[in-house]
Amino acid sequence: MTKTVTQAVEELARATVQLSDEDMGREWKWGVYDEEGLRFALLMTHHELRDLAVRLAARARTQPSQAQRILAQYHQTYRDLTGVLAGVRTEDLDRAPAEGEWPLREALRHMLGAEHGFLAVNRFALVHHRAGKHEEPPEEEWPVFRKDYAAPKDAVDGTIEDVRNAFFTIHRRVLTELDDVTDAELEQDAWFWDGAMPIRFRLHRFEEHLRQHTIQLDKTLAAIRPPTEAHRLVRNIYNALADVESSDEAAEDLRAKTAATICERAAAIAT
Repeated sequence: MTKTVTQAVEELARATVQLSDEDMGREWKWGVYDEEGLRFALLMTHHELRDLAVRLAARARTQPSQAQRILAQYHQTYRDLTGVLAGVRTEDLDRAPAEGEWPLREALRHMLGAEHGFLAVNRFALVHHRAGKHEEPPEEEWPVFRKDYAAPKDAVDGTIEDVRNAFFTIHRRVLTELDDVTDAELEQDAWFWDGAMPIRFRLHRFEEHLRQHTIQLDKTLAAIRPPTEAHRLVRNIYNALADVESSDEAAEDLRAKTAATICERAAAIAT
């Protein structure tokens, strides 16, 4: 079965993210490039994904809406978070960096709750505006609506794989449920604890909140398990993947070629 670019990147990440700094110096050749070591395999993957994103953009026949552009920025941040979590182990989740500070699990619980809450706020506003109701809804309507958007209470209680899956699930839901927001709707109000703010503001909050706490995760990891060179390089690859995933240009020939190259590279390194 043909792998997608995303699946290929996941294979490469699994094969490399736990390699040591010494491993990065292992022999690796790519054409005439034979002096950089194994790290060059990851650097070239980043290079290839960047090039693919440019080629996809060049073929695009339609332009994304403003909301879709905002969601693409948010998706970039999600992929950066994916890169951070790629090197995390389950045993890292409950190690506090210092007395009185949150371990990774608590920060992730807060981040996941916000993802669900922000989605609920935006959908609540859209449902009302699309029904022709442009005034702030009665307060008692919010808890009822919010129930369908509550984060599962045990979402981050398990392994690091469970945590990654929980973020993937809500992220996909955000992209799906907010993809059709029109330019006009961006200027309509959405109500939350801070009062009425435009939906445009609320959509940007997904990215900014995620970035804020990804920095918190960075600081925690620096204290309990500093990232290796491999982890940093894999994080770069996930960031490059974001633009490829955000493009709606099918271009199966370009995508399949890049995916095959990355899969072959992952298999070679794994063996």
